Order: sequence, then structure tokens, then C-alpha cells
Amino acid sequence: MTLDVMANSLVYWSQDTWRGGFLGEGSKVYAMTSEGSTRVITNYGAVSAAKTALESNCRQLAMEFAKLRTGVSVNAIRAGVTVTPALMQIPERDLLIDHAMNANPHGRMTTVEDVAQAIVALSSEGTHWITGNVIGVDGGELVSG
Repeated sequence: MTLDVMANSLVYWSQDTWRGGFLGEGSKVYAMTSEGSTRVITNYGAVSAAKTALESNCRQLAMEFAKLRTGVSVNAIRAGVTVTPALMQIPERDLLIDHAMNANPHGRMTTVEDVAQAIVALSSEGTHWITGNVIGVDGGELVSG
């Protein structure tokens, strides 16, 4: 179920919005992933597998949209640890928060505003060639920690 909800739903949604005529030249599709796709996090196994699959789905969708010459870009955003309702559901959230605070060279966690600003920038004119990527929006948290 986790794979279907967190990874496969992006494919279903993309197919439906394409068929419905809602995606066209300049459209951007973003998925939210996490460092759990590449690192072991206690009690995160099912989500880790789903995030890894989600990133793969982004690459595949990016390739398929490109081959169809649609002008649609697809990328995954890998935000740093951010206080969200989803984070608060993770039993080890306090350990994750402590790790993020210690690992992030800026000495703070990623905020929702940090992620929103990155998505706005990535959605600006002339960014159509950025596709099929996992883009870190974490202030250097992953590479530092």
C-alpha cells in the first residue's frame, strides 16, 4: 500500500492529467522525496522503499514526457528534515530533528518556506531543461551529515 500511495500515485496522476489536457509546454511536475531514499532511518523501511521508487518514477516520467516532446518537466524535491504533520507521525522524529540540527551547516532545519521558494525558482521561465532529477533543498544537510 505504501508504494502505491507514495510512488505509483504520481504515475497515475501524471497519466490522468496528461490525458485530461492539463499538462503542456512549460508544465512542471514535482514529487516530494526524502534522504530516506538513500539512507537507513529506523522504522522508515516502507517509506524508504516508496521514496526510492518515487525517484525512479520521476526519472521514467521525465524521459517519457521528453520523448513525446511535451515540454513537461518532472523532478523530485528532496527537502531536508522539515517540521510537517508527516514528520510528527514518525516515532523517531526527535532523533531526526536532532540529527538535522547538528548536521545542517546553517544550524537550523529546512522550512516549508525554503522548499516553496526553491519550487518557485525551479518553475520560472527557462528551466524546462531541468528534468529527471532529485534536487536537494536542504541547506547542505545531506552532504554534511
